[in-house]
Amino acid sequence: MPSSTPTATPVPVLVNGIPVDEFVIMSPEVRQQIRETFALGQELGRDAHVFSKIGDSVALTPHYLTLFDKGQYTLGEEYDYLQPAIDYYAGSFERYGVATRIGLHAWSLFDPLWADKDWCQPNEDMVTCEIRLNNPSVLLIRLGSNDAGAEKAFDDNMRALVEYALENGVIPIMSTKADRFEGIDDRNNKIVRQIAADYHLPLWDFDFVAGSIPGRGLGSDQVHMTMTDSNDYTDPTSFERGYPVSDLTALMTLYAVYQEIINPGDA
Repeated sequence: MPSSTPTATPVPVLVNGIPVDEFVIMSPEVRQQIRETFALGQELGRDAHVFSKIGDSVALTPHYLTLFDKGQYTLGEEYDYLQPAIDYYAGSFERYGVATRIGLHAWSLFDPLWADKDWCQPNEDMVTCEIRLNNPSVLLIRLGSNDAGAEKAFDDNMRALVEYALENGVIPIMSTKADRFEGIDDRNNKIVRQIAADYHLPLWDFDFVAGSIPGRGLGSDQVHMTMTDSNDYTDPTSFERGYPVSDLTALMTLYAVYQEIINPGDA
């Protein structure tokens, strides 16, 4: 069950022995970008309490973040400081939106053929549709597994996504993935990290943490992650499964963005 909200962040905070600032990358330039983009978003009427997901089948599952809205989690004393972010973004964790889809590629994002015809307008792409429908202030972007063999297209389309989000006052959070589906050279994660650096975006470097999880937190198909029934961070088993660690580190990244929004320059 959700635990009480504390008044301070415990220091240091680790996940499987790794300090948070090694996988939640938030330079001074990133913090400035967050503030500027958030301010623009507020001028455009974005909902400060909403984030949207963009992703493939790894994101389109009840094991990805939804447990925070369902109350199926225990933060424990070490991670209790994250509760305000769960409260602030309540409702977004469980919502899939229209920008998550099985088999999604980066090049499909702005193709109206991939948009949900039940929710999106004629000739509207899924990104435009998602922002129109749910009006987020943050986009949590998790892509790359289905973009094997298309390095330049992945780079170009991810940059187009980032630029569209920034122009519309939505903060893009870039994330890396645990799998090596596109090759052992890990090219798509490298592209994501470079884009985050080029645009001064918050980076949730889950790939870095995945190395501390047995089997990189991946199931038998080496793409989708292992799971538990609840996110209980007082149970050591949770730190040996992909989705619970993914959820915790994603929440830490959202918390860092939330802190910059409510306490500019002090996070």
